[in-house]
Amino acid sequence: MVAPLISSGDGEPPLLGLSANRGLRLLISGGAGFIGSHLCYLLVRCGHQVLAVDNLFSSCALSVEHLLRCERFQLLDHDVSKPLDVAQPLDGVLHLATSADPKLFHTHPVEIARAAALGTATMLDVAREHGCRFLLASSDAVYGDSSDCPQTEASFGALDPVGPRSAYDEGKRFAESLTMAYHVQWGVDTVIARIFHSYGEGMPRDGRLIPTYIGNARLGAPLHVLGSGEQTRAYCHISDLVRGILALFLSAHHGPVNLGSPAEISVLSLARLIIDIAGSTSQIRFGPPIEGDRRSRCPDISLATRLLGWRPRVSLEEGLRRTIASMGAATCARDVISAGSQPK
Repeated sequence: MVAPLISSGDGEPPLLGLSANRGLRLLISGGAGFIGSHLCYLLVRCGHQVLAVDNLFSSCALSVEHLLRCERFQLLDHDVSKPLDVAQPLDGVLHLATSADPKLFHTHPVEIARAAALGTATMLDVAREHGCRFLLASSDAVYGDSSDCPQTEASFGALDPVGPRSAYDEGKRFAESLTMAYHVQWGVDTVIARIFHSYGEGMPRDGRLIPTYIGNARLGAPLHVLGSGEQTRAYCHISDLVRGILALFLSAHHGPVNLGSPAEISVLSLARLIIDIAGSTSQIRFGPPIEGDRRSRCPDISLATRLLGWRPRVSLEEGLRRTIASMGAATCARDVISAGSQPK
């Protein structure tokens, strides 16, 4: 596993004032996951103490192995759907513990739903007990199949409560409702980050689109485009995303805020771009559209820009080059994923 890379490649970038509040004691649920591990790295680098909570159901301890040597970092093996008593004082809880692997939406929907519902309740209870700030890592999935593009925080769309993605999609919507309920009824200091598609170094080779396409391209295997390929996505590099999450946590805002890239690209163009950057001989093959796929996903980030002074800085081309380089020769034949498994 490649350690998270926060640098732009020209030395360490400025942290946009994020290190001003040094020495915070923070709990990160899902801390060994893709986003969580990068966030833990940034927090430790900023001088904070981090307790990462993860049962490693859909993640791997290797993603934070480089942090275990740091005295400011601790990894606790725990299922967030079960109560948790944290003895040491906390200044904040950041709840990221719901897997975004689309394969698990079908094979383990119970675990997905429990992490979103019970896990959010557990982490809110911890934040309430410690009287500290709580950030929910929500998802663009709450917008459903919205006709708005880009999606603003006020956008609404249709969701199927019993569809193939319902455990994740409805789980995120419930998590937002519960977070706001704790804020309104009990005064818990909460905020909601609506995270759009992200990618980058250390991303697991699961059913998500970019690692799937990169893995296949490096082997010269076909890249499968489901449907027409005209459906659009917008991908934010992980280094930009975790800075946005931390900036939002350190703000005084309570409502939902979109975090993601406003640069939209079609799935077909993404496949072609990855083939080109990887120097691959892969061909594109079309397959039937997947049930529950979204027509478009692109955030309006004007609120984040106005509120936090935040915008993504890493272009998709540059981010893909870094991601491809980090995967290197580790890709092997078992990583090839065929059509029908990438709704993201």
